[in-house]
Amino acid sequence: MKVNKFIKSKIERDYFFVTGKLDIDTEYFINQTEKGILANKNVEPNFKRLGPVLVTEPTFFLKDKKFMTMILEFSDMIEEENFNEGRSWEIAHGWGLKQAYTHHTRFHNHFPSLISGSIMLNKHPQSLYFPDINEELKSEPGNFALFHAMLKHGNTERNDVDTFRYGLAFNYNIVNN
Repeated sequence: MKVNKFIKSKIERDYFFVTGKLDIDTEYFINQTEKGILANKNVEPNFKRLGPVLVTEPTFFLKDKKFMTMILEFSDMIEEENFNEGRSWEIAHGWGLKQAYTHHTRFHNHFPSLISGSIMLNKHPQSLYFPDINEELKSEPGNFALFHAMLKHGNTERNDVDTFRYGLAFNYNIVNN
């Protein structure tokens, strides 16, 4: 192999990052997440991509009417703010997660999705950190972030308490017509 040029650098790019708080039935979603984790064929922590974290199937909550109704608020915001850049899109994923003692989420992004979101379900000292933009989503019931899927995010530290951290995550993908 002959390499003529090798460049590894950073470029500026447009992104969006929205945080807020939802009025959410956290008990319902925690219970559903527990059911989904038990139903998932991979009930052991997912160490491959995310680090040690228990998850439902990626599309588990797409069949849940309460989840889909809640997500409609985000869908409206996406269209109003043109986060979809004028392209057709669909809700592609909706899953629940549970982080036990010593668990954490490795830094990752959700490419090739365009838009991603995270919703916290319980109060917990572990938060979700976005190193590219130095933003943090605190674990408080109903706290959410809607963000460009290319933004890296994860936990800076492992769960160091004996309580679980629960959350929901979702992705919007572009539909090629």
